[in-house]
Amino acid sequence: MQVFVGTSGWSYSWNEERNLEWYAKHSKLNAIELNMSFYRFPFPSVIKGWSKKASDLRWVVKVNKIITHINRFEKDSLEAWKRFEEIFSPLEQSIDFYLFQLPPSMKPESKKSIEDFVKKVKELKKDEIKFAIEFRNLEWFKEKEIRWAEKLGFVVVSVDAPKLPRDIYKTHEIVYLRMHGRSAWYRHEYSQEELKEIAKNILKIKPTKVYVFFNNNHAMLKNAREVMKILNKI
Repeated sequence: MQVFVGTSGWSYSWNEERNLEWYAKHSKLNAIELNMSFYRFPFPSVIKGWSKKASDLRWVVKVNKIITHINRFEKDSLEAWKRFEEIFSPLEQSIDFYLFQLPPSMKPESKKSIEDFVKKVKELKKDEIKFAIEFRNLEWFKEKEIRWAEKLGFVVVSVDAPKLPRDIYKTHEIVYLRMHGRSAWYRHEYSQEELKEIAKNILKIKPTKVYVFFNNNHAMLKNAREVMKILNKI
């Protein structure tokens, strides 16, 4: 089992220099999840710089909200995707997934829009899509919806967050887990017992690859290092 662990971003107080270079050299992690791309399109020159500083990391890039939250996979979503993917081309060899986080208001009734979008993207690409999808509405957390997403080509994100199911899914032989916090979104520090239980549940379903990203702000680095040790020991 290959293990990839990282944090959701790097510009936090635990990062002594608040930059990617420090993260790549000193975090002791082997992956990174880029969140800022959800809010704005980074400058191409910035992405080229990232590719030079952190090409050894495995990357997940969160897709811009224009596609998922504003256009909701409709209207100009395909054109936005083309621009988005193009600017990330310098990092392409390091990117394992593009993460599509759905808004909480989006329910399974929106399947057709997602299907049409994915179909159009597949028509543009010769190789396989590298898409992951994160649900935020309870109606998606059913076996038939998980298998629908997998069949469409997505790796389904398992979430650890308040008021959402903590089931761990294996899709395409991969587990991708986002750790948002338990007692509160973004503020929870996971205990050793909680992390060991999560690791045990991952191992039960025997994935070939596992990705774990921490999005719990101040405890991100500490918890990420801890879970990496636990998973690599088992």
